[in-house]
Amino acid sequence: MLLFKKLRWQNLLSTGNVFTELDLNRSRSTLVIGENGAGKSTLIEALTFVLYGKPYRNINKPQLLNSITGKGLLVEVEFSIGKKDYLIRRGIKPNIFEVYQNGQMLNQNAGARDDQEFLEKNILKLNFKSFSQIVVLGSANYVPFMQLPSVQRRTVVEDILDIQIFSVMNSLLKDKVNANRASMADIDYKVNLCMQKIEMHSKHVVELRTNNRELIEQKRQKISEHENAITLHRSSVDDMMLKVGELNKQIEN
Repeated sequence: MLLFKKLRWQNLLSTGNVFTELDLNRSRSTLVIGENGAGKSTLIEALTFVLYGKPYRNINKPQLLNSITGKGLLVEVEFSIGKKDYLIRRGIKPNIFEVYQNGQMLNQNAGARDDQEFLEKNILKLNFKSFSQIVVLGSANYVPFMQLPSVQRRTVVEDILDIQIFSVMNSLLKDKVNANRASMADIDYKVNLCMQKIEMHSKHVVELRTNNRELIEQKRQKISEHENAITLHRSSVDDMMLKVGELNKQIEN
Protein backbone atom coordinates (compact mmCIF):
# COMPACT_ATOMS: atom_id res chain seq x y z
CA MET A 1 0.00 0.00 0.00
CA LEU A 2 1.25 3.49 -0.89
CA LEU A 3 1.32 5.74 2.21
CA PHE A 4 2.13 9.43 1.74
CA LYS A 5 4.08 11.02 4.61
CA LYS A 6 5.24 14.53 3.71
CA LEU A 7 4.80 16.90 0.78
CA ARG A 8 6.65 20.19 0.39
CA TRP A 9 7.09 22.68 -2.45
CA GLN A 10 8.40 26.12 -3.32
CA ASN A 11 8.00 28.50 -6.27
CA LEU A 12 4.96 26.52 -7.43
CA LEU A 13 2.14 28.66 -8.85
CA SER A 14 1.60 31.50 -6.35
CA THR A 15 3.84 30.13 -3.58
CA GLY A 16 7.18 31.83 -3.00
CA ASN A 17 10.80 30.84 -2.48
CA VAL A 18 10.12 29.26 0.92
CA PHE A 19 9.06 25.65 1.35
CA THR A 20 5.43 24.98 2.15
CA GLU A 21 5.26 21.61 3.92
CA LEU A 22 2.33 19.34 4.74
CA ASP A 23 2.60 16.42 7.16
CA LEU A 24 0.23 13.84 5.67
CA ASN A 25 1.06 11.11 8.16
CA ARG A 26 0.16 12.85 11.40
CA SER A 27 -3.20 11.08 11.57
CA ARG A 28 -5.09 8.43 9.63
CA SER A 29 -7.03 11.10 7.70
CA THR A 30 -6.00 14.64 6.79
CA LEU A 31 -8.58 17.27 5.85
CA VAL A 32 -7.44 20.43 4.08
CA ILE A 33 -10.01 23.26 4.05
CA GLY A 34 -9.87 26.91 3.06
CA GLU A 35 -11.46 29.64 1.03
CA ASN A 36 -11.21 29.92 -2.73
CA GLY A 37 -7.67 30.89 -3.69
CA ALA A 38 -6.20 29.69 -0.41
CA GLY A 39 -4.08 27.11 -2.23
CA LYS A 40 -5.97 23.83 -1.83
CA SER A 41 -5.54 23.02 -5.51
CA THR A 42 -1.83 23.79 -5.22
CA LEU A 43 -1.48 20.68 -3.07
CA ILE A 44 -2.95 18.55 -5.87
CA GLU A 45 -0.74 20.25 -8.45
CA ALA A 46 2.35 19.68 -6.30
CA LEU A 47 1.60 16.02 -5.73
CA THR A 48 0.78 15.41 -9.40
CA PHE A 49 3.87 17.25 -10.63
CA VAL A 50 6.33 15.52 -8.32
CA LEU A 51 4.99 12.06 -9.21
CA TYR A 52 4.31 12.45 -12.93
CA GLY A 53 6.12 15.59 -14.06
CA LYS A 54 2.97 17.22 -15.46
CA PRO A 55 0.19 19.52 -14.17
CA TYR A 56 -3.07 18.08 -12.93
CA ARG A 57 -5.10 20.76 -14.71
CA ASN A 58 -5.07 21.36 -18.45
CA ILE A 59 -2.26 23.91 -18.38
CA ASN A 60 1.26 23.94 -19.76
CA LYS A 61 4.08 22.71 -17.58
CA PRO A 62 5.95 26.08 -17.54
CA GLN A 63 2.79 27.70 -16.10
CA LEU A 64 3.45 25.84 -12.85
CA LEU A 65 6.50 28.05 -12.25
CA ASN A 66 6.03 31.13 -10.09
CA SER A 67 5.73 34.04 -12.52
CA ILE A 68 7.62 36.42 -10.21
CA THR A 69 10.67 34.36 -9.25
CA GLY A 70 10.73 32.57 -12.63
CA LYS A 71 12.96 29.78 -11.34
CA GLY A 72 13.63 27.39 -8.49
CA LEU A 73 10.43 25.33 -8.65
CA LEU A 74 11.03 22.30 -6.43
CA VAL A 75 8.62 19.71 -5.07
CA GLU A 76 9.49 16.84 -2.73
CA VAL A 77 7.30 13.99 -1.52
CA GLU A 78 8.01 11.26 0.99
CA PHE A 79 6.03 8.02 0.99
CA SER A 80 6.38 4.38 1.82
CA ILE A 81 5.35 1.18 0.06
CA GLY A 82 5.52 -1.82 2.33
CA LYS A 83 8.86 -1.69 4.15
CA LYS A 84 10.52 0.64 1.63
CA ASP A 85 10.68 4.41 2.08
CA TYR A 86 10.88 6.67 -0.94
CA LEU A 87 11.72 10.31 -1.59
CA ILE A 88 11.08 11.95 -4.95
CA ARG A 89 12.48 15.38 -5.83
CA ARG A 90 11.41 17.14 -9.01
CA GLY A 91 12.02 20.70 -10.12
CA ILE A 92 12.09 23.22 -12.96
CA LYS A 93 14.89 25.74 -13.57
CA PRO A 94 17.00 23.85 -12.79
CA ASN A 95 15.40 20.62 -14.00
CA ILE A 96 15.63 18.02 -11.26
CA PHE A 97 14.29 14.49 -11.07
CA GLU A 98 15.67 12.24 -8.33
CA VAL A 99 14.26 9.10 -6.76
CA TYR A 100 15.58 7.82 -3.43
CA GLN A 101 14.87 4.44 -1.89
CA ASN A 102 15.69 3.98 1.78
CA GLY A 103 18.02 6.97 1.56
CA GLN A 104 19.89 5.76 -1.53
CA MET A 105 19.38 7.51 -4.86
CA LEU A 106 18.41 5.04 -7.55
CA ASN A 107 20.59 4.82 -10.64
CA GLN A 108 19.38 7.27 -13.24
CA ASN A 109 18.84 6.05 -16.78
CA ALA A 110 19.94 7.84 -19.92
CA GLY A 111 16.74 9.88 -20.16
CA ALA A 112 14.17 11.28 -17.77
CA ARG A 113 11.43 9.53 -19.74
CA ASP A 114 12.98 6.13 -18.88
CA ASP A 115 13.20 7.12 -15.20
CA GLN A 116 9.55 8.20 -15.24
CA GLU A 117 8.51 4.90 -16.83
CA PHE A 118 10.47 2.99 -14.16
CA LEU A 119 8.80 5.05 -11.42
CA GLU A 120 5.28 4.41 -12.74
CA LYS A 121 5.69 0.72 -13.57
CA ASN A 122 7.95 -0.53 -10.78
CA ILE A 123 7.33 1.77 -7.80
CA LEU A 124 3.97 3.53 -8.06
CA LYS A 125 2.42 0.86 -10.33
CA LEU A 126 -0.02 3.56 -11.36
CA ASN A 127 -0.04 5.71 -14.48
CA PHE A 128 -1.23 9.31 -14.66
CA LYS A 129 -4.72 8.43 -15.91
CA SER A 130 -5.33 5.93 -13.11
CA PHE A 131 -3.87 8.39 -10.58
CA SER A 132 -6.31 11.11 -11.69
CA GLN A 133 -9.23 8.64 -11.54
CA ILE A 134 -8.43 6.88 -8.26
CA VAL A 135 -6.08 8.90 -6.02
CA VAL A 136 -6.92 12.50 -6.96
CA LEU A 137 -10.49 13.40 -7.82
CA GLY A 138 -10.97 16.97 -8.94
CA SER A 139 -13.41 18.82 -11.13
CA ALA A 140 -10.61 20.07 -13.39
CA ASN A 141 -9.53 16.73 -14.82
CA TYR A 142 -11.91 14.07 -13.50
CA VAL A 143 -13.99 12.00 -15.92
CA PRO A 144 -16.56 9.50 -14.56
CA PHE A 145 -15.35 5.94 -14.89
CA MET A 146 -18.12 4.77 -17.24
CA GLN A 147 -17.46 7.73 -19.57
CA LEU A 148 -13.84 6.72 -20.08
CA PRO A 149 -12.86 4.88 -23.28
CA SER A 150 -12.73 1.10 -22.91
CA VAL A 151 -8.92 1.07 -23.08
CA GLN A 152 -8.62 3.56 -20.20
CA ARG A 153 -11.24 1.70 -18.14
CA ARG A 154 -9.26 -1.50 -18.55
CA THR A 155 -6.06 0.31 -17.55
CA VAL A 156 -7.68 1.70 -14.38
CA VAL A 157 -9.01 -1.73 -13.35
CA GLU A 158 -5.64 -3.34 -14.04
CA ASP A 159 -3.87 -0.72 -11.92
CA ILE A 160 -6.34 -1.24 -9.05
CA LEU A 161 -6.06 -5.04 -9.10
CA ASP A 162 -2.41 -5.12 -10.22
CA ILE A 163 -3.18 -7.48 -13.11
CA GLN A 164 -1.28 -5.73 -15.91
CA ILE A 165 0.46 -9.04 -16.55
CA PHE A 166 -2.69 -10.32 -18.25
CA SER A 167 -2.62 -7.49 -20.78
CA VAL A 168 1.03 -8.29 -21.46
CA MET A 169 0.15 -11.96 -21.86
CA ASN A 170 -2.74 -11.04 -24.15
CA SER A 171 -0.46 -8.89 -26.28
CA LEU A 172 2.14 -11.65 -26.49
CA LEU A 173 -0.51 -14.19 -27.41
CA LYS A 174 -1.86 -11.90 -30.13
CA ASP A 175 1.65 -11.56 -31.54
CA LYS A 176 2.05 -15.35 -31.49
CA VAL A 177 -1.35 -15.84 -33.14
CA ASN A 178 -0.44 -13.38 -35.88
CA ALA A 179 2.92 -15.08 -36.35
CA ASN A 180 1.24 -18.49 -36.50
CA ARG A 181 -1.29 -17.22 -39.04
CA ALA A 182 1.49 -15.86 -41.23
CA SER A 183 3.37 -19.15 -40.87
CA MET A 184 0.22 -21.13 -41.73
CA ALA A 185 -0.39 -18.95 -44.79
CA ASP A 186 3.19 -19.56 -45.91
CA ILE A 187 2.83 -23.31 -45.32
CA ASP A 188 -0.50 -23.40 -47.20
CA TYR A 189 1.15 -21.64 -50.12
CA LYS A 190 3.98 -24.16 -50.14
CA VAL A 191 1.52 -27.07 -49.86
CA ASN A 192 -0.54 -25.75 -52.78
CA LEU A 193 2.65 -25.26 -54.80
CA CYS A 194 3.72 -28.84 -54.06
CA MET A 195 0.26 -30.16 -54.96
CA GLN A 196 0.42 -28.33 -58.30
CA LYS A 197 3.87 -29.80 -58.97
CA ILE A 198 2.62 -33.28 -58.08
CA GLU A 199 -0.36 -32.86 -60.40
CA MET A 200 1.90 -31.66 -63.24
CA HIS A 201 4.32 -34.56 -62.71
CA SER A 202 1.44 -37.04 -62.55
CA LYS A 203 0.08 -35.76 -65.87
CA HIS A 204 3.55 -35.93 -67.37
CA VAL A 205 3.97 -39.52 -66.17
CA VAL A 206 0.58 -40.48 -67.66
CA GLU A 207 1.55 -38.86 -70.97
CA LEU A 208 4.89 -40.67 -70.98
CA ARG A 209 3.21 -43.99 -70.27
CA THR A 210 0.68 -43.42 -73.05
CA ASN A 211 3.43 -42.45 -75.48
CA ASN A 212 5.52 -45.46 -74.48
CA ARG A 213 2.60 -47.81 -75.01
CA GLU A 214 1.99 -46.35 -78.46
CA LEU A 215 5.68 -46.66 -79.33
CA ILE A 216 5.81 -50.25 -78.05
CA GLU A 217 2.73 -51.13 -80.07
CA GLN A 218 4.24 -49.55 -83.17
CA LYS A 219 7.51 -51.47 -82.66
CA ARG A 220 5.62 -54.71 -82.16
CA GLN A 221 3.71 -54.12 -85.38
CA LYS A 222 6.96 -53.49 -87.24
CA ILE A 223 8.51 -56.61 -85.70
CA SER A 224 5.50 -58.62 -86.81
CA GLU A 225 5.73 -57.17 -90.30
CA HIS A 226 9.45 -57.94 -90.51
CA GLU A 227 8.89 -61.49 -89.20
CA ASN A 228 6.24 -62.02 -91.90
CA ALA A 229 8.63 -60.66 -94.54
CA ILE A 230 11.39 -62.95 -93.27
CA THR A 231 9.04 -65.94 -93.53
CA LEU A 232 8.11 -64.99 -97.10
CA HIS A 233 11.73 -64.53 -98.06
CA ARG A 234 12.65 -67.87 -96.55
CA SER A 235 9.90 -69.56 -98.57
CA SER A 236 11.20 -67.84 -101.70
CA VAL A 237 14.74 -68.97 -100.89
CA ASP A 238 13.56 -72.55 -100.44
CA ASP A 239 11.77 -72.41 -103.78
CA MET A 240 14.86 -70.96 -105.41
CA MET A 241 17.06 -73.70 -103.93
CA LEU A 242 14.73 -76.38 -105.33
CA LYS A 243 14.92 -74.78 -108.74
CA VAL A 244 18.70 -74.54 -108.47
CA GLY A 245 18.82 -78.26 -107.65
CA GLU A 246 16.72 -79.14 -110.66
CA LEU A 247 18.84 -76.93 -112.91
CA ASN A 248 22.02 -78.47 -111.61
CA LYS A 249 20.70 -81.96 -112.50
CA GLN A 250 19.83 -80.73 -115.99
CA ILE A 251 23.31 -79.41 -116.61
CA GLU A 252 25.21 -82.38 -115.17
CA ASN A 253 25.66 -83.92 -118.70
